[in-house]
Amino acid sequence: MLQKILLAIGDSTETQAVVDAGLILAEKFGAQMLLLHVINPSTPNGFSPLVGGMFPIVNDIALEQYAKEWKEYETQGIERLQTYAAQAKERGVKVEVSQNFGDSGKMICELAKNWSAETIVMGRNQKSMLSEIFLGSTSNYVVHHAPCSVMVIQLPALAT
Repeated sequence: MLQKILLAIGDSTETQAVVDAGLILAEKFGAQMLLLHVINPSTPNGFSPLVGGMFPIVNDIALEQYAKEWKEYETQGIERLQTYAAQAKERGVKVEVSQNFGDSGKMICELAKNWSAETIVMGRNQKSMLSEIFLGSTSNYVVHHAPCSVMVIQLPALAT
């Protein structure tokens, strides 16, 4: 019935709850899993090569720092994926990992289609209504555009 589960993870400390839910589902159905982490190459973890206030500038030092922070962010994402993949393997779940670049919602839906996922498991952070309006919601996008079923795990509100 359910053979392929795409598990989309983020950078939140609550991601383990999403992973646990996906692993339970995979175990129950004997499904294989694709662990996905999507990062936006323009702003890794909020970093920016711009320095200055009103009139930002880009200089060599800022670019070097940006490249260093970007590489660290990429490495952290891969390490996180490998940690979760090890958990899956320990539980007998066949797992693959992928870290992709781009818009999270679009990338999740595209990979789900290309990989022929039968369901997507992902988290949803509580945001303020204003934040949802201006920034959007990855989970909302995926629910409305996914080529398959979507299981959304409600995560606790992040402290602001």
